[in-house]
Amino acid sequence: MLVIRLKKSTDKLKLDPLDLKILEALLDEGRIKFKDLAKALNLDERMISRRVDRLVKGGIIRKFTLEIDWSRLGFGMQAYVCTRTAVGEGLRKRLFEFFNSHPRIARVDSTVGAYEYILYTICRDLQDFRSRIGTPLEPLTAGLSTSIISHHIKPLDYKPLLKVVAEIANLPESPNSDIGEK
Repeated sequence: MLVIRLKKSTDKLKLDPLDLKILEALLDEGRIKFKDLAKALNLDERMISRRVDRLVKGGIIRKFTLEIDWSRLGFGMQAYVCTRTAVGEGLRKRLFEFFNSHPRIARVDSTVGAYEYILYTICRDLQDFRSRIGTPLEPLTAGLSTSIISHHIKPLDYKPLLKVVAEIANLPESPNSDIGEK
């Protein structure tokens, strides 16, 4: 019997056009000062602070992150590794321990599809990947499929999705309008 458990969504936080403009501004510049954001939106700094706090408390903004160019630090190879769990609870436990303890594995997602897990890895080069990730993983899994990232075609960009959110919510104003517009 196949049992699929999907994450249950929690109560949705109602957003308005101002919330979406704030999110768009934060996507452009995560370190923007509330004072500067308030000025750009022609609003009071306290209102911006309250709105951002509400977005954080509501789980819309989970954390403020930093993007690092790892290649400038000598880690020039990024790869996705797809795998399945090998048979046996002991191997599964060792596999999860490897995932959680290995510094070159930046992210692991459980999936539905041909593979159970997709790993996002950052290594110095192919030899570093083989010796630190590929070879140690092989005995813990039921096969690996690796795709080395050679070029980013579309960088991570959430701003167009904010427009979809606005459309679905039937908001009267597009969040993709310029911040400085009045």
